[in-house]
Amino acid sequence: MDRVKRRALLTFAALSPGVVSITLQEVAVSFAFMVLGVFGALSIAAATLSVFPQIGPSPMMESATKKASPSLLLPSSLARLAAMAPDPTIIRAHLQMLMGQDKGSPRFLTENDQIAMVLSQILARWDSPHLTELTDDQVRELWLVERLMRASPAEAGALAHFFVSPNAMLAMRDALANPVAV
Repeated sequence: MDRVKRRALLTFAALSPGVVSITLQEVAVSFAFMVLGVFGALSIAAATLSVFPQIGPSPMMESATKKASPSLLLPSSLARLAAMAPDPTIIRAHLQMLMGQDKGSPRFLTENDQIAMVLSQILARWDSPHLTELTDDQVRELWLVERLMRASPAEAGALAHFFVSPNAMLAMRDALANPVAV
């Protein structure tokens, strides 16, 4: 609705000098053409923006507001994670195998299925549908999430300190480890 109002306002602004010059008497026509010369450039610019909105500020604002993917990790833990994690290409291959398993036949969810769903939700949060689009740090982050989900309670508590919200990660791990039938 805001875009429609904006276009209508810009169209009105672009056409108003022409409407004014047509409605003026013969004596005032010369004055109208003088004013039209000053406002002509403004009206052409406004008409261009209303007809071609992709030229206007909207695309620039959308690209400026698109921020980097939100990390689940503390910024200080990235260096330690890079030192302890395997090579990102190995992690990508493992995650591709884990998340690309056959889901054709109906069956009970396995631990791998549940972990793949958690990793898919993180990818959706990052707006990255493919593992190939991720940076090495993001791949390591997914590796750490998978490792936390499979860890024993003591190891999970130690790994949770890498994350911004360790309690949320531990709660998610506990929900996968102890499913409750409702």
